[in-house]
Amino acid sequence: MSPKSAKAARKLRGAQKWILEELRALGPSVRLSTSQIAKKISKARGKAFHKNSVYNALRILVRRGHVTVVRDGHEKLYQSTGASRAESPAPNAAPAPSPKGSASVGEVSGAMLPHKLALGEILVVSMDAHQIVTATNLHGRLVLERHPLPG
Repeated sequence: MSPKSAKAARKLRGAQKWILEELRALGPSVRLSTSQIAKKISKARGKAFHKNSVYNALRILVRRGHVTVVRDGHEKLYQSTGASRAESPAPNAAPAPSPKGSASVGEVSGAMLPHKLALGEILVVSMDAHQIVTATNLHGRLVLERHPLPG
């Protein structure tokens, strides 16, 4: 890539700066929805941001890697990137078992699926020597489950 075509890293400004400051101040394990973030930065700033400014700032922060996004049904939850590194297990470590045999939401996101699941459709997400992880569309909700292999 030629030096002319490479974009220089832009400084955070406006809503981006306020969002990142609030998320880092709350800690890496706190996840907030878009509306919660908008309320917090409006309170801290003393003046409201337009709704689209908050949405666009969050999209830019996610794209640049400053913030991670996790889907919870139809809602997106945002957290600072320090949490994803702290919560992720070591590369060779076995995954921690989930309660009641269900897979964690962080394990599979809607973007990882090859297509949007139809109602009642079941997709095998992964298999290993001990279990199978499936994704099912139940009434518009993505349900992830772990099933032990028979035998």
